[in-house]
Amino acid sequence: MKRLLASGLRAACLAVAFILVGSGAAEAQVSGEIRVRVVDVGGDPVEEADVRVVDLGRVLHVEGDEEARFERVPAGEYLIEVESPRAGRGIRAVRVTAGETVEVTVTVSLFFHGQELVVSVGGGTQADLYTPSHVERGIDLRASAQTSLGETLADQPGVNSSYHGPGSSRPIIRGLGGSRVRVLESGLGSGDASTTSPDHAPSVEAMAADRIEVIRGPATLLYGGSAVGGVVNIEDGRVPREIPAHPVIATLTLRGGTVADERNAAGRVDGAAGRIALHLSGLYRKTQDYAIPGLASIDELHPPGEEEEAEEGPEEALPGILPNSSVETARFAGGLSYVGDNGFIGVSFLGYDSDYGVPGGHGHGEEEGERHEDEDEEDEEEGHAGEEGDVRVDLRQRRADFMAGWRLGGDFLKRVEARFGLTDYQHFEILVDDVSGDRDIETRFFNNEWEGRLQVEHALAEGSRGAFGIHARNRDFEAIGEEAFVPPSSTLEFAAFLFEEFSVGRFGLQTGARFETRATEAEGVVRRRNDRGFSASLGGVFEASEAVSFVVSAARSAKLPSAEELFSNGPHLATQVFELGDPELDPEFGLSLDAAIRIGTESVRTELSVFSNSFDGFTYQAFTGEEEDGLVVALWSQADAVFTGFEAHAEVELFHYGDGHFVMDAFGDYVRAELTANDQPLPRIPAFRFGAGLGHESPAWHGHVRARRTAGQERVAAFEEPTDGYTLIDASVGYRIFQGRVAHDIVLSGTNLTDREARSHTSFLKELAPFPGREIRLTYQLSF
Repeated sequence: MKRLLASGLRAACLAVAFILVGSGAAEAQVSGEIRVRVVDVGGDPVEEADVRVVDLGRVLHVEGDEEARFERVPAGEYLIEVESPRAGRGIRAVRVTAGETVEVTVTVSLFFHGQELVVSVGGGTQADLYTPSHVERGIDLRASAQTSLGETLADQPGVNSSYHGPGSSRPIIRGLGGSRVRVLESGLGSGDASTTSPDHAPSVEAMAADRIEVIRGPATLLYGGSAVGGVVNIEDGRVPREIPAHPVIATLTLRGGTVADERNAAGRVDGAAGRIALHLSGLYRKTQDYAIPGLASIDELHPPGEEEEAEEGPEEALPGILPNSSVETARFAGGLSYVGDNGFIGVSFLGYDSDYGVPGGHGHGEEEGERHEDEDEEDEEEGHAGEEGDVRVDLRQRRADFMAGWRLGGDFLKRVEARFGLTDYQHFEILVDDVSGDRDIETRFFNNEWEGRLQVEHALAEGSRGAFGIHARNRDFEAIGEEAFVPPSSTLEFAAFLFEEFSVGRFGLQTGARFETRATEAEGVVRRRNDRGFSASLGGVFEASEAVSFVVSAARSAKLPSAEELFSNGPHLATQVFELGDPELDPEFGLSLDAAIRIGTESVRTELSVFSNSFDGFTYQAFTGEEEDGLVVALWSQADAVFTGFEAHAEVELFHYGDGHFVMDAFGDYVRAELTANDQPLPRIPAFRFGAGLGHESPAWHGHVRARRTAGQERVAAFEEPTDGYTLIDASVGYRIFQGRVAHDIVLSGTNLTDREARSHTSFLKELAPFPGREIRLTYQLSF
């Protein structure tokens, strides 16, 4: 581990040296100037706005008729992003020629939010991408963020949640989850153990994020073949990339909710002293066990012999509480950077702690009559004979990050970016005695990880852009105790990647390739696994008009087997199976096809995407029909499989008055997944969903109401039960008050307003843990 860490640190030092040399070359370039004027949709100057040159990290504040003037800008192409707290956002592309001044006018609007930037894949806007994407940010994100990442994103087209209670859930994208969805923080992995088991929470905090990006389709291969399901990237700004437009920028967010008696406080301060930018942020959240419309267990709610009533649902569900669903979370982050005219170099530190319950328990206790006398005597000696209770997870992560980016300004080399993260993660699974409240540690999980990425952006010719780079990651994982179903293991990955994009007139072409290797070894396993894989993608776009474009893309992915899939051998009580790995698993190869039509005008934005993901040697858990330690044996196996489906969403401006807009939105998604040999459905596949809503947005008021219907899932795998459908209604209303630079945001929101019982088919706990009942939430944010 020390040797690998030293290698990683040497790579980071070389990256710094490369950046500093590149920065000197950039300063020597003859540069140009950009002048930006900001207006609203009526053509009038906005009262105030922040103007940012993306990639350079340079931002200026303007008021009224003032122009934002950026001097000494290296020749090249840039995106100008403008954000006004009163008038909305806007984005414009500009090209800077050496020795010349570029004058541009950017129109900002509350409607469509100026087509969000997506920094995860090339730094363009959503309309420019060759793949479907979604971005959440700002007060909307902080008001709607849930206690887990999966639930925060579960309302977006194509995205569901693994839902293992409010403390732990990961995103499921197009029916794929676990290790096939990469969760990133500023482009690097989250460094936790969340892919090992569904009751292990990702160590990320949605409420602390500046933005969350969800990327689907072939572009995700930039982050590895295992990201074939999708990429979720959280940008929280803890490594500053720019000097703020004001000496100090701060936000304070307070939130309370009724369904779990939630109390939530988060604060953030960004500032600068000369060229040094600083960041401090913190968060504390505490919730109680949440309320549910009826009883937690399906067996208790619908006893045997009442099948007809179970299908119709109880006429009058009794209110209740889901035991052991409380969450307590604390987070602190600090960072500082040196910011030059053409880039930045910075470091940060993050501390994250969470203590959450696992509803339904792990089944740690054995049924009466199944214990041996010697086991009972041993327990009596230890003082907890016959002990039963709730299972909780006590999670702790400490993380340090280095990040740098510099604009080189050459004709070929445009920008270089380096990232390096070092993570110390551990969590304890604790049995809390029902009577005494004593907490006994049942299992300990440790994950020490470092990851680095160096990326160089370039242009082969006019009208083209691209990037090449290297990526490395080392993971040391260990589990000790009752749920140590995976032996201690070490995984070392190395990859090289290339990405190119060309545009000629109305046609665009995007291609990429990635070669990666993985060495995996485990304690007690004689043979070390050495796997390698090659992934590639090709996409094209045709702009039929200014409003309509067609996008087609294809990708060949290679997912290398993980330590859990190779070496598991023991009871996995979170999923109630005895898990067996297969050291002879082959890499999984996939062929992904995507096609989409996009329509974008001043009053309409819509996108329809269809996809097909075919897998050769799809890795999944197959039930053998045998039992071990009272648990069904699940063997990691391989077979050919196919996932097909679609996603659709639309936003239409019904009418507007002055600065106000009335909007209608709608969405739908569907995925069908099965083994190709026998058409057998795969387990925990999301059901068909659709929904629609009405919204209003103005500088002061905004509001939204939406109904979402999730159909019942009748296509189930072996040993899996169907899930009933449900309809949920949500609503929110917000008001913003301005006092000079100070803004007060007040948002009142309600979810599941009809207090409907709902269970997720994608959850291992669907029969034990329904979704929360009706919640009313109040959010207040102070920003200046």
